[in-house]
Amino acid sequence: MKPVRLWIGLVLLILGVLGLADAFDLFDAGNVLDHWWPVAVIGLGVTVMLVQRRVSAGPVVVAAFGCVLLANQLGWRESGVFWPTVFVVMGAAVLIGLRRHRVVDHSEFTAPVAVFGGTRTVDRSAHLTHADVSAIFGGATLDLREAHVEREATVDALALFGGVDVLVPRGWRVRITGMPVMGGCEDKTAGEQLPPEAPVLVVRATAVFGGIRVGNEPG
Repeated sequence: MKPVRLWIGLVLLILGVLGLADAFDLFDAGNVLDHWWPVAVIGLGVTVMLVQRRVSAGPVVVAAFGCVLLANQLGWRESGVFWPTVFVVMGAAVLIGLRRHRVVDHSEFTAPVAVFGGTRTVDRSAHLTHADVSAIFGGATLDLREAHVEREATVDALALFGGVDVLVPRGWRVRITGMPVMGGCEDKTAGEQLPPEAPVLVVRATAVFGGIRVGNEPG
């Protein structure tokens, strides 16, 4: 999920740099954004495919939609550049999908990224230490109720214009960290008294115009 966070950071950084450049009259940042903003949409689709190490319908649709938007902004649809560009992007997506899947240790778990859709993943790790889950314009559920944590585990949860649901068994102590940006994070686990040795799950939440929920049962 780190590439997705990298994409968000780069988009925000570029917007900030362009805004400063426009404020100091270095160049017309508005004109640059007006023509090239669809590149961020293409980057989102490609980044998700990099995270998943495979080609799936959602990211391909996002990348292709970004190509159409970019072609429209630059006037490529009236020239012979449009379709070759689309083929280049689609070919790159296929090559990315041919890359071998990363072998993940049983203590670490990465759920599929939900893009314009929904995913539900059950993690049955015997010694869970870390998990990733993210939803971009979609919904993702990470079910950890059959997983085992010896002392402490972490979950990196990202909700970008979407929702993430993390299900945990009763008896786990939950701690949510992070700062939502026009979004929300909530702990819906049962408020029971737990012994000091109870396993701890730290949810590092990033909610940007989205929501992240941790509970014992589906919402």
